[in-house]
Amino acid sequence: MHTLLRTAMLAGAASIALAANTVYAAEAPAAPAADTAPGEIVVTAQRRAERLQDVPLAVSAIGGEQMAKGGFQKLTDLQYQVSGVQFGSSPNDSGFRLRGVGTAGGFASSSEQNVGTVVDNVVIPFGNPVGALGDIERVEALKGPQGTQFGKNASSGVINITTARPKIGQFFGKANISYGSLNEVNAGLSLNVPVSANSALAMYGFYRRNDGFLWNATLNKMWGGETSFGGRAKFLWDASDDVTVFIAGDYSRTTGVGPGQLWTLNAVPSFANPLMAARFGNLTSLGITPGFNNTTSAENTDGFTSQTNYGASVEIGKKLGDYTLTSITAYRGYIQGAQNFGIDGSSVTVFQAQQGSVHNAFLSQELRLSSPSDGRFVYTTGVYASRRKTGNPGDVNRAQLMPANPFSAFYVNISGGQSNTQTRSDSIAAFIDGKFKVNDHIAVLGGFRYQYDWVDASFMSTIDPAYAPGSVVNGAFVVPYAASPLLTGSTKKGGWAGKAGLEYKVDRDLMFFATVARGYLGPTVSFSGLTGTRTNVNPQTVRDIAFGVKSQLFNRAVTFNANVFFDKYTNLQTSVFNGTEFLTENAGGFEAKGFEFDASWRVSKAFSLRGGFTYSDTKFTDYVTACPNVVKAGYSCYNLTVNGSTTSVVQAAGEPLSGAPKISFTLSADTRVPLNDRVMFDASANVYYRSRVQYDVANAISYQPGYYTIGLNTGIGDAEGKWHLGLFVRNLLDRRFHASVIGLPFADAGGEVNWLTREGRRTIGVSAEMKF
Repeated sequence: MHTLLRTAMLAGAASIALAANTVYAAEAPAAPAADTAPGEIVVTAQRRAERLQDVPLAVSAIGGEQMAKGGFQKLTDLQYQVSGVQFGSSPNDSGFRLRGVGTAGGFASSSEQNVGTVVDNVVIPFGNPVGALGDIERVEALKGPQGTQFGKNASSGVINITTARPKIGQFFGKANISYGSLNEVNAGLSLNVPVSANSALAMYGFYRRNDGFLWNATLNKMWGGETSFGGRAKFLWDASDDVTVFIAGDYSRTTGVGPGQLWTLNAVPSFANPLMAARFGNLTSLGITPGFNNTTSAENTDGFTSQTNYGASVEIGKKLGDYTLTSITAYRGYIQGAQNFGIDGSSVTVFQAQQGSVHNAFLSQELRLSSPSDGRFVYTTGVYASRRKTGNPGDVNRAQLMPANPFSAFYVNISGGQSNTQTRSDSIAAFIDGKFKVNDHIAVLGGFRYQYDWVDASFMSTIDPAYAPGSVVNGAFVVPYAASPLLTGSTKKGGWAGKAGLEYKVDRDLMFFATVARGYLGPTVSFSGLTGTRTNVNPQTVRDIAFGVKSQLFNRAVTFNANVFFDKYTNLQTSVFNGTEFLTENAGGFEAKGFEFDASWRVSKAFSLRGGFTYSDTKFTDYVTACPNVVKAGYSCYNLTVNGSTTSVVQAAGEPLSGAPKISFTLSADTRVPLNDRVMFDASANVYYRSRVQYDVANAISYQPGYYTIGLNTGIGDAEGKWHLGLFVRNLLDRRFHASVIGLPFADAGGEVNWLTREGRRTIGVSAEMKF
């Protein structure tokens, strides 16, 4: 296998070495066709520039400027402008979700993504390399399996991001700054600089910060403050008429005040147990009233977080007659910085963890050939290879439990001392995707990708000198423990993704399509970061059936795109909280079905409306998982013994997927009116709604009610766009919602916590922008 992987990587390297006379960039910035309607978006959902209306897929797209009009500042704010898209910031709801399905998450050594993120044709396996919106040209949400072109991390969809490429022969720039509630500052600067007659450099840098929003009454400290900064540099070289080289690099860093687990108490267990009364009996004196709207923490363990993202890519290619050959080589790095946290919710030390840095590295090579778009058989084919490594020998985790505190203070080292987890995942694939035009109206769609994955994982621990067995730390005895010997696990398996369908184009403004697709997410071996719990995770497959229509009416002033979908998952890779940490595991069966639409109406040159609606009914058809503290009516827990270990479990068939809303919709309005020949007035408003979600499967109290948010943005600016001054409001009515609502660990039944998020607060601010 490793020989095959090295061969693929060397092939890509060889293609780069020959780039000077063999390559052309297939993904040059998408240019609108001559007959494109005003405001219409050209996308690269099929790895070639096409009108959104010509793509027989469920795709929602939005331009970077449109996102910024709503006062939004981060890529993750996409969820408030595109229906069916959510972004979770807690481990059991981590990353992007489409139609309710998303990343498994969890504090695991290896977790793949259900929804892939692609930036400038580079697959991003971890972290978020887009720290600000400043140089984003457009974002596309491709819903349903997209594995034939985008690989295994696209079994449920793709967030495809395109940033602005350098423009040769032009010098220009843009500066923006805004200030809002909680001392929120967001600043950015971009420059486009000609380097030579056939090359240019584009640079973008940003800085963003905000104060905390969660008061810790025990530590007398505000948590939730965050500071981010970073930049991106891109170089474009048209070496000849048929040769183009595009090089990009980026770096960003985010630091947070307080732990990543920004918890407050939603509910406390009964005080009938004196231990619970001793831990939580002082809440009133701390000024804390448990509940959904509680914004005060009692945790006595301070915390901190940091994340560092960086990477580089080289895209090169050549026109081979009417065909295009493209090579993309990329490296990504991500460092989850050292963390300190306690997740027991009380001012009494029960649990504490000192998680060291976790290093991630990813190397990928793609080589593909694209046919001309005007041929009868239009296709893209190629090969792809990657290697992902999580954890270094020096990355260690430490966690201690004081189960009887405050009645009896002693430490139980649940991580076996200083634990180390490492995973290496290798993958190689070949693919083809395209369509055959039967005539001017009918086309047959098809695609196939075969991949093979190898995963090797390990876990071990050594004695922690700070909490040595039998020692006394802070007056508490450390229960003797033994370090864990080296544990290893590996798996390897091949699998396939594919699609077939029909496209019927009545005319340029009306198209129907029907597809059947199979998504595939490879296997993994997972050791949890804290306790080293091992899970063997089987490959996930999904069968997606979709019927859709794309239409434009009234001289293309109205656009209406809709589809219905029926998704059936086998061995869904998801996460479960076992009372101590999140683990990645398989659910036996899962279904999602529903419909969605996007619509826009260009009422006039000065006024437009846009909206989207998604109905996604998700449910497990077979899922045996850990029993929650408070079980929903109609569900019963029972004991399951495996390898001599007995666990209380529940069959959760019929339950919705954690964090998946049944209904979500967006609605926005934009207007732009001249005040005189030189000054324009603009205003926009957006509404986002998400229905009730369940966060802990079969838990009677781990849910969040439905909510909606309203955003407003207004301002004046130069008629030619040279400057703009604005006012904005996000979450106008201060609707409270959380990243998650889950059971309280290390406590009796009835304990529940809110996982707070910055977006669950109203933000009022001012902004200024200048172009030069």
